[in-house]
Amino acid sequence: MNLRATAFFFVSSMLLAGCSSDNGNSNVIVLPPQSLTILVTNDDGIGAPGIDSLVNTLLQLENVDIKVVAPAENQSGSSDKTTDGEVVWENSSTVSGVSAIAVFGFPADSVRVALEELDIVPDLVVSGVNQGQNVGPFAALSGTVGAARYAARAGFPAVSGSAGLGANADYDAASALVATWIEDNRSALANNSASTETVTSFNVPGCTAGEIRELVAVPLADAIPPGANVFVTDCSVEPTSAPVNDVDAMIKGFAAVTDVPLVF
Repeated sequence: MNLRATAFFFVSSMLLAGCSSDNGNSNVIVLPPQSLTILVTNDDGIGAPGIDSLVNTLLQLENVDIKVVAPAENQSGSSDKTTDGEVVWENSSTVSGVSAIAVFGFPADSVRVALEELDIVPDLVVSGVNQGQNVGPFAALSGTVGAARYAARAGFPAVSGSAGLGANADYDAASALVATWIEDNRSALANNSASTETVTSFNVPGCTAGEIRELVAVPLADAIPPGANVFVTDCSVEPTSAPVNDVDAMIKGFAAVTDVPLVF
């Protein structure tokens, strides 16, 4: 099953799960999943399509409270910078109309406002889905990853998601990976045992042909090979070897999950 099909299956299964409570056995009591408060932010800005895809995917999860606090404007490349002094914020919404708070500052400012001024206490902070893969050395520069790093240093588990550029950006595929990770780690998130030592970073290739290959767990690359384009991939070309890091995964058409350090 390719990743596009996996995304569709994930959302469909979430909807079906809400329609069944006994799995065909009237003697079985199915408890609702543990409640989670999830703070969502990004660096492309509150009106970007990636955060809208992510929020609407997470809203399909059962028993979640989604809080959206993100930059009012594009703040790409701002890493984990914060603003000295007061940061202004206002009520806003995503492009599909989900209520949100727009912060006139950096992505990390958005997390700070959520935690310190809006008194949000999240079980998880999710940042993305970013336009442009944050792999290798790009992870240190990314405001998307930077917001997640800020949250993790503050003691909250954090995940980031990134996709390709323009028409090759599969935001739904990245969103589905994040949502699946949340379900797989729901118990740890709910009981405050999830790790905050690194940021869990998901990246999906921008396929010009073919389909995104399966998810691989790989380390963060130290560099981009000369002449390599990590943003665009012909995913119909069969790779001759398994990916060795997140950059290599993008080049070979694989989705990647990587542990990113909190400080570079």
